[in-house]
Amino acid sequence: MKTRDMTDEEIDRLGYEALKEKLGVLGAARFIGLQLERSRDDYMKMKGGIFEDMTVEEIYAEAARLESKRRTR
Repeated sequence: MKTRDMTDEEIDRLGYEALKEKLGVLGAARFIGLQLERSRDDYMKMKGGIFEDMTVEEIYAEAARLESKRRTR
């Protein structure tokens, strides 16, 4: 099965399995922790200006558009 045909849950499960296979359980947990920390840091850097000139309605419309796009993949 091609990854584009997989559900998010299937991708998630296979990703964790690959990490565990290559890094072991502790290494996989460490890697995930690093990614979460980077994501949080990136968000904190971006959040100041990301919605700066947008109304609540515009933010909602963009979120709805992106979710619709994600579901059609």
